[in-house]
Amino acid sequence: MVSRRTFLRTSGLALGAATLGTATACGQGGGSNGVEDDDAPKDMRFAWWGHEEMNRTTNEAIELYNSRHENVTITPENASWDDFWDRMATQIAGDNGADAFQMSNQMIVDYAERGALLDLEEFIGDPIEISDWNADLQDYGVIDGIRAGVPMSTDAFTILADREVIQDLGLELPEGDTWTWDDVSELSNNIREASGEELWGIKDGSGMYEVFEPWVRGRGLTFFDTGASPTTLGFSKDDLREFWQWWADMRASGACVPPNVSAEDTGHETSPIITGVAPLYFTTSSELTGVRALTPSQIQALPMPDTEGGSKRANFVRPNLFMSAWAGTAYPMECARFMQFWVNDPEAVEVIGNSRGVPPSPSSAELVQEDSGEDGLLTPSEYLALITEIGDPMDALTPRAGREVYQLLSRTAEELRFEQTDIPTAVDSFFDQAASLLA
Repeated sequence: MVSRRTFLRTSGLALGAATLGTATACGQGGGSNGVEDDDAPKDMRFAWWGHEEMNRTTNEAIELYNSRHENVTITPENASWDDFWDRMATQIAGDNGADAFQMSNQMIVDYAERGALLDLEEFIGDPIEISDWNADLQDYGVIDGIRAGVPMSTDAFTILADREVIQDLGLELPEGDTWTWDDVSELSNNIREASGEELWGIKDGSGMYEVFEPWVRGRGLTFFDTGASPTTLGFSKDDLREFWQWWADMRASGACVPPNVSAEDTGHETSPIITGVAPLYFTTSSELTGVRALTPSQIQALPMPDTEGGSKRANFVRPNLFMSAWAGTAYPMECARFMQFWVNDPEAVEVIGNSRGVPPSPSSAELVQEDSGEDGLLTPSEYLALITEIGDPMDALTPRAGREVYQLLSRTAEELRFEQTDIPTAVDSFFDQAASLLA
């Protein structure tokens, strides 16, 4: 099997038959024949990865679409995250890609720049209607002049807080719509102290790009400088050094969980907020409903911290996932119709719900708006409305090799947590390796 890494490193050669021969046909309808017969049977495949709720809603949506189109049969292909990318690399290299598929915002630039994704621009407006979307969302997915995907859902980074635990300790969540890193440190240390050192304050976010990106945005910077050629890091060594020192201080004071607890945090089920050892937790708003389902506690979504005096807001709404089509599909128009169905058809939208995050269409988002009730807990839609109000636009999609840089951040932070290296050495090593990856 061709690994995802091998695909990304070598697909300029491996994709020759799969995409180079179809690239010129894409603008004329795509596929090997270039002409799509709407009256003929269409046997298509839709591929995705996801948790149980995503699997259930996706299968129901596919069944609904098939039931409405006598000559169309979409076959579902589901896999875990790692298996999805291994299989996709193998299939595309073998000129056998799924017709349409879920696409990660961390991977879409990689695949688009290698010619694996169908240009959807000719289908915007008919059949894919996005004119009432937020202007920024309308442009997300356009890469080097090619519309490589259409957002399927939106979300934002967040700190989830177990409100009951914090209030039982005699503490309060931050008032107002924004707070700072100093506020986070103060609350986390207060949790440690008020619990008699039985609890830590917060999950260790020292290796999470979801935490570091808001850190640098608050300083008026970006994670990546995608305007450079090749792409470079958009922050300095001092920014990273201060970030890792902040987390080292948090570990030293007991404000964040120790390394052994972090090592046991492998998913929401084993996270500090669910196991009850720390009531503050970093994740994305698309995971809010899933986390709440794991605990009877009242879980509130809080914005990421801003930097006092910073020139840019830390928070932003992003496309959580895209739907893309393979450049070699024989059914580009039907792929586009399926995308329109997914994001705009009322019955489909209600079936899919918020299983992947909030729909990008305002009318669709309204259809799945949850009742916030009387407890004051923000729903996913309400949280995104807040972030839209207090945040700034997303800087850029993850560039090619960006995911490998995220993984490097995680690995290096783990080495720091277990004292296998020191901060100056870790910073220098990270910058050297990141430059090599992005080159």
